[in-house]
Amino acid sequence: MGLIAGVVAAHEVGFWLGSLRRNADEPFDRQIALVRTSTAALVAFLVGFAFSGAASRFTNRVDLIVKEANALGTAYLRADTIAEPQRGELKAALKEYSADRVTLLSREGRDQIEPLLAKVSGLHERMWRSAITAAQDNAPLMAVVLPPINEVIDLHLMHLTMARRHLPIPIMAVLLGTAAISLGIIGFGNGRIGRRFSVLDAVFGAVLAAALWMTIDMDYPGVGMITVSNRPVVEALAAMK
Repeated sequence: MGLIAGVVAAHEVGFWLGSLRRNADEPFDRQIALVRTSTAALVAFLVGFAFSGAASRFTNRVDLIVKEANALGTAYLRADTIAEPQRGELKAALKEYSADRVTLLSREGRDQIEPLLAKVSGLHERMWRSAITAAQDNAPLMAVVLPPINEVIDLHLMHLTMARRHLPIPIMAVLLGTAAISLGIIGFGNGRIGRRFSVLDAVFGAVLAAALWMTIDMDYPGVGMITVSNRPVVEALAAMK
């Protein structure tokens, strides 16, 4: 809604300014047409650049969740190679950790992010301590048990990094500002001739707003309508019997 309101406001401001200058000036009108075309091309380039980056980051987030689910599943299976009581301790820690990841990666878990993140280091320590204690002085067993647990720990930092990686604010500001200027120039031209092209302008404005919305929404998954599915981790947790 905010983007649509911005589109309408930019066009109307441009139309109002254009209506104040209705004097005939052919060179000026040609220059307006040139600037309008150039600005629209620049907006198209910026939207394409921003959308490509957002799509790439979205795909990386999806791949990261699949990779984490595989690491959790592998760590849980390899826990069977160690003796009790460390086997039970490691499996319990992996189950709890996986359940927390399911909540963290769900839309409903947004209000639990801070407490769940505060538990992560403790669960990492429990998993690592159980594995080290069980495989101590047994190099072949260490080579089997420790790598997937180490990967689970490393992937947590990658998750945090990806969650904070977005389109830089200055670029986003330039993108939105340029889009507003482009719409304002279109409105200015319409105001100059005192005529509205409601259908054509509405189509352009709607398409531009939709492209901007998809770019922003995809760059902040979990906040808007476009989300990253936690199904791989859900399935990994369900397999932990």
